[in-house]
Amino acid sequence: MKWDSIKSRLLLMTILCVLGMGLMTVNQHYFGQRLSHLNAQNVALQQLQQDLLQLRRHEKDFLLRRDRRYLELFREQHQIFMNTVNTLNEVVEQFELPASLISDIAINTERYAQQFYKLAELLVLYGLDADTGISGRLRHLSMQLNGAAEKLNLPLVGQATYLAADYQLTARRDTLDALQQLLSRLLENESVPGDTGEMLVEFRAQLNQLAGIKAQIGINEQQGLRGEFRELAHQAESDLAALNSALQPVLTAHQEQAAVYSMVIALLTSVAVILLLIKSFATFHRSFANFVLFFYRCKRQYQRIDPKQLGFSEFRSLAALANEMVESRRQIERRLEKLESANRESHKVAP
Repeated sequence: MKWDSIKSRLLLMTILCVLGMGLMTVNQHYFGQRLSHLNAQNVALQQLQQDLLQLRRHEKDFLLRRDRRYLELFREQHQIFMNTVNTLNEVVEQFELPASLISDIAINTERYAQQFYKLAELLVLYGLDADTGISGRLRHLSMQLNGAAEKLNLPLVGQATYLAADYQLTARRDTLDALQQLLSRLLENESVPGDTGEMLVEFRAQLNQLAGIKAQIGINEQQGLRGEFRELAHQAESDLAALNSALQPVLTAHQEQAAVYSMVIALLTSVAVILLLIKSFATFHRSFANFVLFFYRCKRQYQRIDPKQLGFSEFRSLAALANEMVESRRQIERRLEKLESANRESHKVAP
């Protein structure tokens, strides 16, 4: 195929357009897949943040309502959370993000959950309501001791049970110290009957165990296991925020890269087609102008047109035909001139 023909130029422009569209399709498909994967991971990350909030909600509900149902909901949500975390390993490897982003989330969340489970076990041991655990046994002993105090006229025993109830509510250290001193005085008092003394010994043992559990749990939200697992929960939230901060620039960069590549491909294709159109138009215009000039000159005298001055092969073919027509007409006119000359000579000889 001659690439200097009009047909070849049109075909070349078509090929350029198809090639540009093909490159844009490949570009969109490639970046579309990566962006789709990134968006899926971004959705998973947002879901992780929601799951962590749900974990905190179940945690608070359990601590507030002391209902085992919320502990089971916490376990289920914890498993869902860890399964989702494992799906994020792929995006970290694929986009070369620090592996610690995922490991920190998994480790700190697992530590947070384990600390909460320890706290839950201590709360079960402490007693989830007034009739269970150590608090339930203390309440039962308090009722027995109050009954004995009324019969034996031992007001100090009633005072001891009152202080125990106050300590369970306030967890004040001075209340516990005063209660321990009072129990020591009662146990040293010889007027206290043996069975009442045994109940006081059991009461003090249960009280000491309850105080130990309270100390492990934490008197407030900043101490003990409560403080530890809350700090770990906040750390897990910070880890999720760090992963989100690392993932968002990658997502934005791929979106911008896809847009830039598409724009470059479209621009290069457009420039190539426009340049080809300009060159083709200039060649066509020059060739057409040469033909117009040729026919204009042929009105006055026969001339030949130089095919080399014409850009397209179609015009060169037309130029060759035009030159043949001119040459053919010249030959016809020469023959006619010869015939007319012969006729004139024959008329001169005839008289």
